[in-house]
Amino acid sequence: MMKSIPVMLCIAATMTIASAQSIILDYPGQSQSTRQRVAQCFPLVNAAGQLPRQASGIGAIDCFFYKDRECRVPTTEVLVVPLDRYPKNLSSLPIPPNGSVRCELSYE
Repeated sequence: MMKSIPVMLCIAATMTIASAQSIILDYPGQSQSTRQRVAQCFPLVNAAGQLPRQASGIGAIDCFFYKDRECRVPTTEVLVVPLDRYPKNLSSLPIPPNGSVRCELSYE
């Protein structure tokens, strides 16, 4: 019985940390935000072909933008966009409409 309690606490802590590592994107005309996992490469445009207006992170997150959909060709204009719990306006950034993004935890 005593061994199962630490194991359950460890699993719960791991699940909490994993769920916290995500970014939240707000697209025009959508009532709900889109959540993406950290370290996952994903296209920036939504199903309607729109770029996100703003983004925020759960935790300190750095996002890297790419010209291609496979996250292989980085953009030269925008290297890193730091995100935290406060929404960051993305509309003024030179984000390629057919590009993608990959975000990582910030260790600073």
